[in-house]
Amino acid sequence: MDSSLNFSNLQTIGDRLLTVVLALTAAIVAGVVSVLCLYLLIIYMRLKKREKMSLEMITLEVTMPKENEIKIDAAEQMFASFTSLKKTGMFSFLDLDDVIAFEIVGKQSDIRFYISAPSRIIDLVEKTVYSYYPNCDIKKADEPNIYSEDGKIAMGALRTKDYPYMPLRLYKELSTDSLAAATSALSKMNDGEGAIVQILIRPTLGKWKKQGKSYVAATKKAEANPEKATFKTDPKVLEKIDEKCSRAGFETAIRFVVSAKNKDMAKLHLRNLKTAFSQFNSDLNSLTGVKNLFSGGFMLNFIYKFFPVFNLPFAKSISILSTDELATIFHFPNKTIETPHIKWLKAKTAPVA
Repeated sequence: MDSSLNFSNLQTIGDRLLTVVLALTAAIVAGVVSVLCLYLLIIYMRLKKREKMSLEMITLEVTMPKENEIKIDAAEQMFASFTSLKKTGMFSFLDLDDVIAFEIVGKQSDIRFYISAPSRIIDLVEKTVYSYYPNCDIKKADEPNIYSEDGKIAMGALRTKDYPYMPLRLYKELSTDSLAAATSALSKMNDGEGAIVQILIRPTLGKWKKQGKSYVAATKKAEANPEKATFKTDPKVLEKIDEKCSRAGFETAIRFVVSAKNKDMAKLHLRNLKTAFSQFNSDLNSLTGVKNLFSGGFMLNFIYKFFPVFNLPFAKSISILSTDELATIFHFPNKTIETPHIKWLKAKTAPVA
C-alpha cells in the first residue's frame, strides 16, 4: 500500500517536472521567435527607409574655378560639419543616418565632381560646401551615366585592412596633391568609356575612438613597466592614433565602376584607379580590396547609393575614416591639379533654389 502511494507520488512529481520543462522550453522558443521576428522587423523597416532615402536623393554638380587656391584642409572642415547629421536618442537604432555620396566621374575628355544627398538635407549640404568653397558653382544635375548598351563593366571596392583607429597616410604626408593620381586615371578614358569613383559617408558613434584610446593607454602602460617594456612601439605611432581618435569619424564605402568596350580595358581602368588609391597606405593601415560576392547586389548598392545592410566579417566593405582621411581621399581641385579634361568653372550661376 505504501509502496504504491510512493510510486504514485513520484509519478505525479515526474509529470509536474515534465510539464514545467515543456512550459519553459515553450517560453524560451517563443522568446527566441519573438526576438527574431523583432530583429527581422527592424531590418525590414531599415530596408524600407534606405529605399525611401535613395529615391529622395538629389544630385549636385560642383565646379571649381581653375585658379582657386583653396587648400585640402577646407575639405576636412567640410566633412567635420556633416557630423551634425548623426541621429541620436533611445530609438535611433530604428532609423538610418543620412548618407552623402561624393563622386568623381570620368568620361572621354571630361572629369566632373558630384555630391548627392537626400532632399531634406540637400540645402544644408549645399550651404556647407559653399561655406568652405565660396567661389564654386553648384547646380542640380542628372545622375551621372557612364553606361552603354554594348559596354562591359568592371567593379570593385576598397576598405581599410586594420583596426578603425589605425590611420591611413594623410595629405600632409604626401608630396603632391592626392587628387592628382585619381583624376589622372580618369583622364585616360577613351570614346565610349567611363568610370565613377564613389565615396559614401554617414556619421558614426565613437566606439572606435574608445578602442583606439584604450590601445594607446595600454601600450603606454606596458612600455612604462621595465619588466614588460619591449620598446617596439614608436611613440610617433601612438601620437598618430591619438590624432585620428581626436577627430570625428564616418562610416565610409569606397567603390569604383568602369564601363568600356571590352572587359580587358574595363579591368585595366579599374586597376589604375585602385593603384591611385594605394598612395593612402601607411605603415599602420592600408586599403585592401573587398570580396565581391554578388555583382548584381554590388551594382544595386552602387546605383542607389546604398550602404550594405550587413558588414559581413568575411566580406567587409565599410571603413571608419576620420575627417582628415576623408579629405585626403576626396576634395575639390585647385590650381595645383594639372590633370587635363577637368571641367573648370567659366561662369558662375545662381545657387540651387
